[in-house]
Amino acid sequence: MSREYTEDDLVYGESWGLVHRGFLADSEIERMKALRDKVMGKRGTAGTTLKPIGRVIIDDEWYDARLKDGYLDIGTPIVVVGIDIGYVLVNEDLKREEDNS
Repeated sequence: MSREYTEDDLVYGESWGLVHRGFLADSEIERMKALRDKVMGKRGTAGTTLKPIGRVIIDDEWYDARLKDGYLDIGTPIVVVGIDIGYVLVNEDLKREEDNS
């Protein structure tokens, strides 16, 4: 029997998969949702090299971050695409790099 999950049942990253509510405490899910609401879609820069884990700066605040794969050098523009346990999920912000060219 399959079940339709609501957003309250799941915390997710754009393409990193799903975490079922039973895996995490309610307070941790709420913390991740608050973080998602604060940074989702925002742009920033790589504060450290991401290989694929590192730190990013968004609105003058530092966050632990993770790429899906690969690496980014310090100062590379990033965009937030999701939240995963303990990490802001980011991609390189190619649009901002094109705008600066």
